[in-house]
Amino acid sequence: MRVQVLPAGPCPGHALTGLLIDGVLAVDAGPLGSFGPVDEQARVADVLLTHSHIDHVAGLPVFLDNVYRACPDCPTVHALPETLHALQSDLFNGRLMPDFIGMSRTMPAFVKTSEVHPHRPFAVGRYTVTPLPVNHTVPTVGYLIDDGETAVAVVTDTLPVPEVFERIARRPRLRAVFLECSFPRRLADLATLTHHHATDDFLAAARRLPADVTVYAIHIKPRYWDEVTAELRAAGLPNVRIGEPGAVVEV
Repeated sequence: MRVQVLPAGPCPGHALTGLLIDGVLAVDAGPLGSFGPVDEQARVADVLLTHSHIDHVAGLPVFLDNVYRACPDCPTVHALPETLHALQSDLFNGRLMPDFIGMSRTMPAFVKTSEVHPHRPFAVGRYTVTPLPVNHTVPTVGYLIDDGETAVAVVTDTLPVPEVFERIARRPRLRAVFLECSFPRRLADLATLTHHHATDDFLAAARRLPADVTVYAIHIKPRYWDEVTAELRAAGLPNVRIGEPGAVVEV
């Protein structure tokens, strides 16, 4: 499995959040409409959304506009019912963006939508995807993604959820976890208020995972990139890595 941390511009950190698996499956869509040439974007057949916040969906309308071909084959967005509702009411509402979802019911589709539900695995291409409920300010899930040979998990944004990591740790074939680490430890109160991880929360979660599972820090706020990455490196956990924007990980 090949996982790319999509870059979101010249500044360090993750102002927008999105991963791309094997060039065809996106997890979140913050920078999705601005990576690579259009033909490369058009390979993305499915998008898994963790939740509705703008840094995770900002690139979705640009992406859909870029790859539209007026043919039966179009991308599918998989998300919680609450997230799909927010897309329809708050983004594709005819004011911020054309109603690509509604238009897709009456003409060659821009996008298909598919509801996901916590703990209910579903198939996407050659992958089995399991949504895992986490604890954020809006309904949010992480995802376990398994291609039959390798499994990875993506967990962002959330307060600490030890029970989720206990489940992830038992997953056969698990090779990597992409986990948010938004703030340095001095801003732990802000992390708690906004339902995010600070560095000590991230490190506690990493310690719950087997030593042979690599844990990549993502969702690092650009203002705190240097501080967060320094704290993570100073901890000296051998399986912790920084999810550098643009990095490609083979797992």
